[in-house]
Amino acid sequence: MLNKTIGFLLSMLLLFAMVSFAQSPVPQTVNIASGKTVTLKANSTGGIKYQWLKDAIPITGEIAQSYTTGNAGTYTVISYNIAGCISDVSDPVIITVDDPLKTADLMITKTSEARAISVNEVFEYNLRVKNNGPSDATGIKVTDALPKELTFSQLINPSIGVASYSESTRTIIWDIPKVITGETADLKIKVMASKPGLVKNIAMAYALENDPKVANNTSIDFKPIIGVLIPNVFTPNNDGKNDFFKITGLEYYTSNELTIINRWQSTVYEKKGYQNDWTANGLSDGTYFYVLRVKTANSAWQELTGYITVVR
Repeated sequence: MLNKTIGFLLSMLLLFAMVSFAQSPVPQTVNIASGKTVTLKANSTGGIKYQWLKDAIPITGEIAQSYTTGNAGTYTVISYNIAGCISDVSDPVIITVDDPLKTADLMITKTSEARAISVNEVFEYNLRVKNNGPSDATGIKVTDALPKELTFSQLINPSIGVASYSESTRTIIWDIPKVITGETADLKIKVMASKPGLVKNIAMAYALENDPKVANNTSIDFKPIIGVLIPNVFTPNNDGKNDFFKITGLEYYTSNELTIINRWQSTVYEKKGYQNDWTANGLSDGTYFYVLRVKTANSAWQELTGYITVVR
C-alpha cells in the first residue's frame, strides 16, 4: 500500500488498487488483463474532494474518492479539504495491461552526475530506457517527479520522442513512440539542488506491451547534496566545549576563505583554507559579521554571509 504524509491537511494519503498487493518501498505496479479494470481509492483524513491524474495530467471530471480504469498509465491523486487546502501529489501506482500476443521487457536506468554537488548548484540526471525484447516497445511513457530538494532547470532534447515538464505536478513527462528490441533512448535533465541532504529521485517507464519484468520499470537514484552548517554563537572559554568557530561541511569543498569583520567594519580575522580553529583570541565578546567563500567541485565560488556571536 502506498502512502504520503501531507502534514496539517491530511494525516495520511493512501493510494491503492482494490486488488491484493503488498506494501512496497518503491512505486507499485498493478498488471491487469486486457479488457479488465482496476479501482483505485484515495483514503484521506479530512479530504472532501479529489483530483485523479494519469501520467501527471489531471483526468477531466474524476474528482471522486475512487477511480476505476482499464488503461495503462501512472496514476496519482491529490486531495482537497473543506478549506480548499491541497495535499501533495500521492505516491504513484503504475497500471500495465497484458497483451498476450506481445511482450517487451522495458528497463529504465536513472543516474546522476558522479561529481560532488553543492546547494544552489545545477547538475544533470540521465534517463536511459532500453528495450530488452522480444517485441518492440510502443507507446512508451516515462515519468519523473522531482523531489522538493530539487528545482527544475532544463530538459535537453531526448534521443527519441518528446519530453516536457509540468510545473503544477513538478513532473517530467517523456513520450517515446517506439523503441525496437535492443535499442536505447536517452534524456538529460538539468536541475538545481536547493537544500543539502540525500536526495531520492524516482523515474518510471512503461509501454503498451506486456512487460515480463516490471521490477526494472522503476529506477531510483540517491544523490548527496553537500552544504555548510554555520553556527550563530560559540563560547571560546577553554572549557573544552564549543571553543572553536566550527563550520560543518567545509571538507566537501576544494577551497574556502573566511573573513571576520567587527561592528566598525574592520577585518579582525582572515584565513584562506580555514580549518575550524578560530577562537576569537584577543577579541571582546560581542557580535561579528562573517563572509565565507567556498569553491565547489566545478570551480565556482559561493559566498555565504551572516553574524556570529562570541560569548565567554
